[in-house]
Amino acid sequence: MINILNTMESYRFNAIVFQVRPACDALYDSKIEPWSNWLTGTEGKAPSPYYDPLAFVVEEAHKRGIEVHAWFNPYRARKGDAGSSAEHVFNSHPEWILAVGGKNSDSQYRSLDERNLPESKAVDYILDPGKEAVREYVLSVIVDVASRYDIDGIHMDDYFYPYSGISNEDAATFAEESRGFTNIHDWRRDNINLLIQAIHDTLDVIKPRIKFGMSPFGIWKNGVPAGIVGLDAYSTIYCDAVTWLNEQWIDYITPQLYWPFGGGQDYGKLMPWWAGIAADNERHLYPGQAVYRITNWTAGEMPRQIRLNRQTESCLGSVFFRYGFTPGGNPLGFRDSLRNNYYKHPAVPPAMTWKDSLPAPAPQNVQIEFNEAGATLTWEAGEISEAHDDTAYRYLIYKWPLGESLNRDDNAHLLAVIPAIEELTFTDTDYENYQYGISAQDRLSNESNLIQTATSGIDSFKPSASAWQLHPAYPNPFNPVVQIRYTIPHAARVQIAIYDIRGREMFQEYIDHQQAGTFSREWNASAYPSGIYILTVQGSGFRSAQKISHLK
Repeated sequence: MINILNTMESYRFNAIVFQVRPACDALYDSKIEPWSNWLTGTEGKAPSPYYDPLAFVVEEAHKRGIEVHAWFNPYRARKGDAGSSAEHVFNSHPEWILAVGGKNSDSQYRSLDERNLPESKAVDYILDPGKEAVREYVLSVIVDVASRYDIDGIHMDDYFYPYSGISNEDAATFAEESRGFTNIHDWRRDNINLLIQAIHDTLDVIKPRIKFGMSPFGIWKNGVPAGIVGLDAYSTIYCDAVTWLNEQWIDYITPQLYWPFGGGQDYGKLMPWWAGIAADNERHLYPGQAVYRITNWTAGEMPRQIRLNRQTESCLGSVFFRYGFTPGGNPLGFRDSLRNNYYKHPAVPPAMTWKDSLPAPAPQNVQIEFNEAGATLTWEAGEISEAHDDTAYRYLIYKWPLGESLNRDDNAHLLAVIPAIEELTFTDTDYENYQYGISAQDRLSNESNLIQTATSGIDSFKPSASAWQLHPAYPNPFNPVVQIRYTIPHAARVQIAIYDIRGREMFQEYIDHQQAGTFSREWNASAYPSGIYILTVQGSGFRSAQKISHLK
């Protein structure tokens, strides 16, 4: 897991969608569902030596500035050995289970007595979405995780009613819990909608900062938009993602757009259509993209999709399925393409102003110091106030050329993203003729005012041990102390002098240095009036001067 997170960090990924519930089992320490056999090989068996994968991922991801979205499969009740233990819901609540004929079966109803048929018979076992007790159960699992873990998001994928289709397997439930519906198809869609709404409403009460995202099948309805053909998610798996957006039950949508440009499942048509629906409802689109299929396409296909995303105003990111292919792999050189082109600079998740719009408090006491390592920035956390109701979660360091304006929307100007849990310092080795600024963001990416460093607007420098150099004094203007720094290439006697604008000497000092290096000296001007002064440093055939400004 450390290797995965390190790789994600190095390729500038800022979120991980981490599966925690494959089939009513748990990749975390749950008191509701058994440990997953996918983790230990035996369902219900805790890891030994003990650890909690979700807690571990949250802690390590946050150290790297990576969000963690806990990924749940809402209804799947059995997969592989899942459902083998007595405490698994498959066995503890058999009345909640629907057995639906799978792709390789005759799609006829299977009784619960046939639940132990081998997997090759392709029977889908799901929790019955029509039962109120099932909806309450799934909600309790999600609330448990949201309450106990410091996650950033809840994410669910496209497993609702089975893709293999359903006929009359839930007829008894429809008769018992119809809620006034007379059309079973509308009732099934409403079953799913009720769960989505309940998750939204509950999260909004218990932990409103948690983002709620859904990853449905990439085609909502056959023929929508025009020219699109394929499985009708609305009628087959009863997934009505447009309603979720219209009702603003979810914060972001990640449709599984696992197709190339052209044809009946045209990425060039589907992605902009989803972007429009999301934008109309003031929600985010991060399309799901099929890096696992790259080798079936041309090398230019996925970069072309990224370019279209960025040309579409309301498309705000990408979710790649899955890590093993990118960034864990490099199919057709796509990972290289990200590093060299599309992910060259840091990025933070976009703000969700409907959840929170107050910015983090701006950093204070921002300082810059030039030393052997480079330009070192330091700062302190700002204080919470009525205008800033949350502490800083991360700090953004901007860097842009002298004489130019900063564009905070241009990630080429974003030098680094520093999690607030780290030491509040950053060193840049390439700082000649640049200026810097720092802002703070809260957990939902609401950003503070920018605080520029004291050297903004002054020609920066790069020290050299092979030549004499007088570095820019800082801060400048100053009150009342200014730092004087210079580099000498060998042992020498150095004279430092300061004159007022009329040429009168205000300060003079001789310093004998026994070796080469970069040195500093303070001058305290508290006894002198405001004004322009001339600083000079000279020695062994070298003399350099610069203006410094004392402002009381």
